[in-house]
Amino acid sequence: MHKSNRFDDRIRFADPDKCKRILSFFLAVLLGVLPAMNVWAEEEEEELSVEEEVISVEDANETIDSYNDEETEWEEIYIEDLEDLKKFSRNCWLDTWSQNKKVYLQEDINLSGGEFVSIPTFGGYFDGQGHTISGLTIRDSVSYTGLFCYTQPTAVIANLKVEGSVRPAGKQMVVGGIVGDNRGILLNCAYDGVIEGNDYVGGIAGINELTGILMECKTGGTVTGIHYSGGVAGHNVGNIVGCLNQADVNIYNEDKGKSLEDINIEQYTAGLLNPEDNSDKAQKASAITSNVDTGGIAGLSTGIIQNSKNTGTIGYEHVGYNVGGIAGRQSGYIHACENAGVVYGRKDVGGIVGQAEPYIAVDLSEDIVRQLSDHIDVLHDQIGNMLDDAGNESDTLSNRLTVIQDFADKALDDTYFLADRTVEWADGMTDSVNEAINRFDYVMEETARNDGVIDQSKDAAGNVKDAAKELEDMVNSMDIFQYMTPEEQEEYNAAKNAIREASEKHAEDYADYMKAYKNYCIDELRFSEDKYKNGDPNELDLRPILEETGMEKNWSPSSDIEEYMKVTEWVHWIDFNPDDPDSSDGDNTASFPGDGAQGDLDRELLNDVAQKMEDDDAAQKASDYADDQYGGGYKADMEKHLETMSDIAARHTDEMTEDARRNLNEAIDHAKDATENLETAGNQVKSIIDTLNEKEDIVFPQLGGDYRSMTGSLNSNLKSISENMGYLNDEMSASNDLLGEDLTDINDQFSEIMLLYTDALDGVLDMDYSGIYEDNSQENAQDSIDATVADCVNTGTVRADLNVSGIAGTMAIEYDFDLEGDVTGIEDARANSTFLTKCVLRQNINDGMITAQKSYAGGIAGLQEMGTILGCENYGRIESESGDYVGGIAGQSLSHITNGYAKCTISGGEYVGGIVGSGSGIENSCAMVRVKEAVAFYGAIAGDVNDEEAVLNNYFVSEEIAGIDRISYSGRAEPVAYQDLLAIEGLPARFHKMRITFYADEEEVGTLDCLYGSNVEAKEYPNIPVKEGFYADWDIKEIDRVIADEDVTVEYVRYLTTLAGSQLRDGGQSAVLVDGTFHVGDALEDTKCETAGIVIEDREPEEIVEHWQIAFPEDGNGSHQVRYQAPQGQTEDIVVYIKNDSGWAQAETEMMGIYYLFSVDGNEAEFVICNTTGGIMEYLVYIVAGTLAVILLVVVIVIRGRKKKKRQKKQVIPETEETA
Repeated sequence: MHKSNRFDDRIRFADPDKCKRILSFFLAVLLGVLPAMNVWAEEEEEELSVEEEVISVEDANETIDSYNDEETEWEEIYIEDLEDLKKFSRNCWLDTWSQNKKVYLQEDINLSGGEFVSIPTFGGYFDGQGHTISGLTIRDSVSYTGLFCYTQPTAVIANLKVEGSVRPAGKQMVVGGIVGDNRGILLNCAYDGVIEGNDYVGGIAGINELTGILMECKTGGTVTGIHYSGGVAGHNVGNIVGCLNQADVNIYNEDKGKSLEDINIEQYTAGLLNPEDNSDKAQKASAITSNVDTGGIAGLSTGIIQNSKNTGTIGYEHVGYNVGGIAGRQSGYIHACENAGVVYGRKDVGGIVGQAEPYIAVDLSEDIVRQLSDHIDVLHDQIGNMLDDAGNESDTLSNRLTVIQDFADKALDDTYFLADRTVEWADGMTDSVNEAINRFDYVMEETARNDGVIDQSKDAAGNVKDAAKELEDMVNSMDIFQYMTPEEQEEYNAAKNAIREASEKHAEDYADYMKAYKNYCIDELRFSEDKYKNGDPNELDLRPILEETGMEKNWSPSSDIEEYMKVTEWVHWIDFNPDDPDSSDGDNTASFPGDGAQGDLDRELLNDVAQKMEDDDAAQKASDYADDQYGGGYKADMEKHLETMSDIAARHTDEMTEDARRNLNEAIDHAKDATENLETAGNQVKSIIDTLNEKEDIVFPQLGGDYRSMTGSLNSNLKSISENMGYLNDEMSASNDLLGEDLTDINDQFSEIMLLYTDALDGVLDMDYSGIYEDNSQENAQDSIDATVADCVNTGTVRADLNVSGIAGTMAIEYDFDLEGDVTGIEDARANSTFLTKCVLRQNINDGMITAQKSYAGGIAGLQEMGTILGCENYGRIESESGDYVGGIAGQSLSHITNGYAKCTISGGEYVGGIVGSGSGIENSCAMVRVKEAVAFYGAIAGDVNDEEAVLNNYFVSEEIAGIDRISYSGRAEPVAYQDLLAIEGLPARFHKMRITFYADEEEVGTLDCLYGSNVEAKEYPNIPVKEGFYADWDIKEIDRVIADEDVTVEYVRYLTTLAGSQLRDGGQSAVLVDGTFHVGDALEDTKCETAGIVIEDREPEEIVEHWQIAFPEDGNGSHQVRYQAPQGQTEDIVVYIKNDSGWAQAETEMMGIYYLFSVDGNEAEFVICNTTGGIMEYLVYIVAGTLAVILLVVVIVIRGRKKKKRQKKQVIPETEETA
């Protein structure tokens, strides 16, 4: 279904020649005097809130309240047991059955063994009333599943708890604990248990659609998926508010992609600056076998997440791409969220988001929308055909195709809506333009007495307008840039930018002077003209409002026009007494112009002011002032730049399309005419600015938040189709030829859609990397809510291999399936398509420890390829274990960082910096960092910068390092005293104290805040956590004069459980060993003493064979086990006596191998060894005698054996001779 094309309606003018003359003059004024005010070329876009695009909390509350409408008849249903719930589920097979019904759960229900089937669809009000549905078990091979499969936009599910295991067989998609696919409202719901699926897997909902909102929901247990896995929602397009995730998400290692060793840093870095190089396609990480888009709240979010928190563990070490504590990947709005959980992954891993993607501006004409609708309709049918052909061949393929078809349905709905709204917008624009023309008619009539000005300006203005339009048409034909050399592109862009920047500044200076001259005339006339001095009411009570100080009661007129630039407006000072000025008091004021008779007099004054400005030729003075501010030669420079653009384009006319060539030639002709007329027109233009300012603003119709919502939805749905098409291609590897042909048709059709869609992406190609995506984040970073992460806090530890940070692992675009790269784009799209993008991290704080095994680690962003980081703070430790590019704010930045604050410790290889390891634009930032380890290129602000000119107003405190790679730069990376740093406006309060952070096994175990320059003693340290089998101490024993934040770490060392004595037996073993819990470096002192003089009751002196004294360090144990080896390893008849205060006491012993074991008290002991068989020497005699006897016996046996052999030989020989 397509809407009729109504763009053929034309704007009707009562007098075409006159209107053309009016428009020409207007453009002449704008281009020659105020080019930045070109209303026609650059429509002021109303800043829309993302909250207008998706369902807001207010809208959700209205929907909930609607169910309390007493005038509406609601059918109430009460569920008291399992049978009631099963009956309810069967009734919900019809989509309209549940609408206008209010369902109440009256009791807790256990579904275990009850053969419950999920509720297919629901569109009413379900109140769980705090009850729990437990035992939910889903094992069937089914996608789009949960307790509810689908919820409609009218659905409300509130106050419900669900416990169970949702683990459908096979590679199922869109799996949620409570809802598979949610378009309604879930309020105060909770799920606890296991959730497993392949794609779009969430603890509450698999997909939260544009109209869906999840409010104050809570999850626990585990969530596991491959693509788009989140603790609350797998994919969020709608709104998630005030939710808490305590579930662990993707904490098991099921990744079959690349290992850490497969990541080649050199190739990866080169790829950042050469995104067109796709030569290593075969080596790309497989998107289908790797965990992608894993988040604590949402795996992928293009909607809103606000006031939500994650405490669960997210990801697995060295596994997964786009992993975040709140969202794995996001291009929507994340606000006031907190992550306190540990986050692991391989690449693009952040405490808040793994990958922050930009918002992409799309300009959709009705023609583009209609063509998109047609193509998507065809794609939808092709997918249906492939589903029929697939049959039961593969559940995986069928599930994937179903998901793609679902996104195609949504995209088709988006195009229908956009077509309707575009027609409405066109009608409104026609009316607004006609109204604008009428206003210009009025302006022309008012300025008609300026004889000759309009006519003299018309030709120049018309030519400049036509030149600009023709050049724009030529550029929009999307041919010219592909023919230009890089040098020509640079020159062309430089000229274009110079015109824009110079004209904007010239216009601003002109307007400032005209306003100041008006204020000057007001001040002069109110004192010089009698009618304003003597009348009653009078103008003597007028006072100016100054920009900085407010109303100036003692204002004195001045002849300096620039003095009046400080005046913002005039007011009547009611408390002023002209007869007795000294008695004047009070601050009461009234507006100017006033009301009644006072207003008439005020307006007469303003009319006289306007006449005086005309008589004084204020417009020419303002133009001269603006020229002086520019530095002279403004018109000549404008002509030169326009000529440069025309000349470059003219060089390639032969290569262009016919339309482009015609447009260019016309543009050049108009440009030449314009340069001839511009000087004359500029000198004779009279100001109509004041007259225009007195009129109401010209308001052109806006397409509105819902239109923008649908363009965003269309973009999201097309991207989802693109990503799932990639997965489908991988999953099709083993399918039959018929399905292969179907897939080829689908791929071709989708390529046509994406080519058509890129025609709507704003801009013109610049072939280098910076031009592929034109980033306009800086322009409105302070207020942006598109692709923005704002006011979030991370306190969790983040560990990954590459691109790791406390807020966003990477700020980049990801448009194909190379998981090891980011700047990809749509490979088969037209080469000269530019995306206007916006990506902002604003006022976020990281307190967590960030560790990268390889490169790109930062407190706020690991790798910032685009966008703006504004007003962010980092206080967490940042380190790379074996890589480079480490920064307090960003590891590497190719874009802009403004008002960044870092107070932390950092360590890495090369390119290590307090704000960035390596960066581009760094402004108004402050750092107090301690570089604990760096090899080369390190500094308090940056390790290295690409452009020193883009580094401005950055300050640091350090007695150890310089600003940028061993050099500090005044005004750019400047060292200051600590007290001077504290005086900088906007410095965060946490810079007023230093923080000592204590770590044990990489876990924070305490903090201590202290003043700058103070000392911290060991007694102020926290207690060291006990670790069984280890002893420990702090790596820094105490800190003298704290001048930066410091990290103090517990060093655990495994106890030495045995000390060996120095006295050895013949076998090389120690005679004495002592068991205990000793430290490295401890030693056992063992002394063998004389036995003479020792008297032991009941023992003969000759029985005492050894006397020992031992000593060893204290280890906190009251007693210790001693191991003693007797001479020659004797294991019997040995008795040990230990000396105590009353003499010698026999010790209890036992055997362990050849060692006697006994215990001693304390850390010193004296003991003697007794042989109860008469002494060791006697024992040795017996041993020797026995040994000799054995030897003698052996000799006798050998001799007898030899004699026997000889006798046998003599008997054998005669026998042999007789035989011979």
